Amino acid sequence: MTRPAAPTQMIILPIQETVLIDQPSTQEGQTWSQILGILERSTGFQRLDWGRHVEEPGKVHLHIVRESLHQHYAFLSSPEWQLVGEKLRALGVVDFASLVVRHVMMEEFSSGEGKRPPVMGTAIYLTPDQAGWMKTWELWTTIVAVVPGCIGARGGWMVEPVEKQPAYVVFVGWASIEVHDAYHHSKHFRQRASILREHNLGFREYGHVAFKETVNGESRKANL
Repeated sequence: MTRPAAPTQMIILPIQETVLIDQPSTQEGQTWSQILGILERSTGFQRLDWGRHVEEPGKVHLHIVRESLHQHYAFLSSPEWQLVGEKLRALGVVDFASLVVRHVMMEEFSSGEGKRPPVMGTAIYLTPDQAGWMKTWELWTTIVAVVPGCIGARGGWMVEPVEKQPAYVVFVGWASIEVHDAYHHSKHFRQRASILREHNLGFREYGHVAFKETVNGESRKANL
């Protein structure tokens, strides 16, 4: 059973691993907290998650949920977005215009019983057969949900095409990368892997993200 799709802005930031944004006591951490504060105060803000890509730790993934897609695009044209760019320069992001910014209507297919997964496996599937792919993904989420070490699954249609194709991004939570990799070598996976090859042209940008923090609008309002 899915929840209503959440309009989500996905931004990939090239912030080097040596820049300690996750440590509030550092200058970099304070600058990062200021950036998150700007995002929290944006119109329609509901929550955000952020974390580093495990295989490519020089990339920080930032997911912001607002009430509507319009609010996402309006923010990208706002003075506040330009202020974010100014602060990112202090974190070594010099080419603000080249940031990867995407939008997706994200649905949660299983919540992992409220647990925060240490890592999330992710990939973007190119899927011209959208109706067929939805049947595939909905089936797969019921299969993977019972695998030991799996902690929730979500996915959604991307607003912007990828390689000129309709695209669907997935995130599956895992207890660790080792647990995820071990599942890929299991008999259970081998017997069912063909399902993921149906109704798509293959996947892109496979990897894992270790989301470190979730900020939601209610907690922000409580601190005002």
